[in-house]
Amino acid sequence: MLTRSEFKKAPSKPGIYFFLDKSGKILYIGKAVNLKLRLLSYTDIKTLGPAKEKMVKESAKVKWLELESEAEALIEEAIAIKQRRPRYNIVFRDDKQYFFVGFSHSTSSWQSKERFPRIILTHQKKNGFEFIGPFTDGNSLKSVLYNLKRVFPYCTCKEKHKRPCVRSEIGRCLEICCLKNPPENDPREKIYKKNIRAIKNVLRGKRRDVSKSIEREMNTFSKKQNFEEARKKRDQFFALENVFRHAPIIKRELNPERAKALVLAKDLLNLPDLPHRIEGYDISNIQGTNAVGSMVVFESGEPKKEDYRLFKIRYKKTPDDTAMHQEVLLRRLKHDEWPLPDLFLIDGGLGQLNAAKKVLELYKLNIPVVGLAKKEEELWVSSSRKFPLKQLSPILLHLFQHIRNESHRFAINFHRKRRLKSLLTEKIK
Repeated sequence: MLTRSEFKKAPSKPGIYFFLDKSGKILYIGKAVNLKLRLLSYTDIKTLGPAKEKMVKESAKVKWLELESEAEALIEEAIAIKQRRPRYNIVFRDDKQYFFVGFSHSTSSWQSKERFPRIILTHQKKNGFEFIGPFTDGNSLKSVLYNLKRVFPYCTCKEKHKRPCVRSEIGRCLEICCLKNPPENDPREKIYKKNIRAIKNVLRGKRRDVSKSIEREMNTFSKKQNFEEARKKRDQFFALENVFRHAPIIKRELNPERAKALVLAKDLLNLPDLPHRIEGYDISNIQGTNAVGSMVVFESGEPKKEDYRLFKIRYKKTPDDTAMHQEVLLRRLKHDEWPLPDLFLIDGGLGQLNAAKKVLELYKLNIPVVGLAKKEEELWVSSSRKFPLKQLSPILLHLFQHIRNESHRFAINFHRKRRLKSLLTEKIK
């Protein structure tokens, strides 16, 4: 049977994983936003249920494939299950129905109701549709389709209209797809069917082919000096790429100002990707007494309060902000089940920054970390690189200050509670 230490080797990245028996045959395929966290969940046998418990006990090896995002993991999992048909995926399908994406068959006849193919999400296959699947996660699949619909608009109206629908007024529809009497030989009909083909190919795992096709069209328009159409293709290309970025599927639209701040942070700090998850840290104490540390989490530029954590400082009883930061980070990184951030933001200057970097080196983690110094009003990136806060873009500065202020608020509130409890205990004595 597999052990916890084997699961801990997996990266804290999105991907798909495979449980194999002694002969190397695949027993089960799954997907994960965080491979390490997902695989470690299989060590708690009591929460698995009889079928999964049996599957884990039969497994002799686990493999995984790291991918760019949850969206890509969802699609690659569906492809792998369809190709391999692992025994336990079929068994689990009896317990919970998987999802299929159905595409109604198109026809060249303009009188047909299916002139503009529809897309449905279903558990059961039925006649008149072409299906792609199975997909195991309905919520993630809905999010992927929602995002793809923004890149490749298609009809979602339940009834036909005499006039274009409301979605067409905000540029989310091609205007003719839900009309009762759409015009003949309209060029938008070809665009609609092209959008449907693109979505099919994306869900079949051919996203890069679709991206290359859009890029070729963009270059063709550009050579012909049709810059307006070239710009549309450029926007479509980047919109599709954004669906498959490293971040988990975002179920709400990103605040435009915060999205801009994340782009500015990526450029300023030379990050490999947008810092979708940022963790902020602060220490609160009076002369070392009742010292506490706080960890706040911002995802997509917004607070994620359910992931906030507090730490009672155990080891340092004298004022030493640097050592206390180290203790908090050391204890935080022992939690394999917590997702790792794209950026650490420490409240403090160069001393606190270097202390944090030593902890990350100890864990052999190559995660960017910066220090935000209140007194000097500087952002420290390294011993030789710092930025006066007044030189930062107001949008980026607001985000960093929001994270720092939130970590300070969270820490000081906890510290006050500890001090009050300590004072009450002293009075009782």
